[in-house]
Amino acid sequence: MGKPGRSLRELRAEYEAAVARGLIPEEPPKRTRDSYARPATRRSEAPAGNRRQKIVWVVCDVGGRPIAQFAYTEKPEAEALAAGLKAQGRGTHFVRAEKVPFEA
Repeated sequence: MGKPGRSLRELRAEYEAAVARGLIPEEPPKRTRDSYARPATRRSEAPAGNRRQKIVWVVCDVGGRPIAQFAYTEKPEAEALAAGLKAQGRGTHFVRAEKVPFEA
């Protein structure tokens, strides 16, 4: 096994000797206001076009393919359609929320 490291007293004595010889400045340099500031980062620009989106209810089949789309306030109608399709034996359907851009 290697020999143990040096004690803190030895390290401190070595540091003080280096300061006395002028190899290490006694006081650390003072930080300026600019040194605390974060470096400027570039923000990525949003894609051109409509940035605002709305939520709509989409009735989908098991594969996730959309069958019908309803406004956000028409959730009961969307759930009724999904239940009606299931009752007709047309497979399992579900309702999910989806974000779509506003129409201009």
